[in-house]
Amino acid sequence: MNTQNVNVKTATQEHSERYEGVQLEPWEKEGVKNPLSVRALVMEFTYLEDMSEAYAENILHDDDLEEALYEIFRRMTELAAGCSVVYTKGEMPKVDYEIIKYWVKAQRCTRAWFGEIGERAIAHARYRLALTLRVENSYV
Repeated sequence: MNTQNVNVKTATQEHSERYEGVQLEPWEKEGVKNPLSVRALVMEFTYLEDMSEAYAENILHDDDLEEALYEIFRRMTELAAGCSVVYTKGEMPKVDYEIIKYWVKAQRCTRAWFGEIGERAIAHARYRLALTLRVENSYV
């Protein structure tokens, strides 16, 4: 116990004023196994949100949107398949929830924000992830 954060009269721990009111980023939270990957996935999701706004304002054309979605999901798939997957002979690969939850959230939002164009990007991303996991699992 750090003596700076202890009330001497009651011997109870007090909150550090340094972090009071400050919300930690997802990659800064305790217990995060892959903080760099989580940070990268959060950034990819931020790009998706920005694209949603641009698409809603007709700033982003369909072809540009589709290309950008493919690229975002390519990077997210690489992170999801490369960070924390556990491969065991004779079993399906296991992807860490900490990582895949951002991939799943991005799919849900893409479907809602971009309709048919989003559906095509999601289908391609799922194909890439399944293929990557199969290939990597074949080496076990």
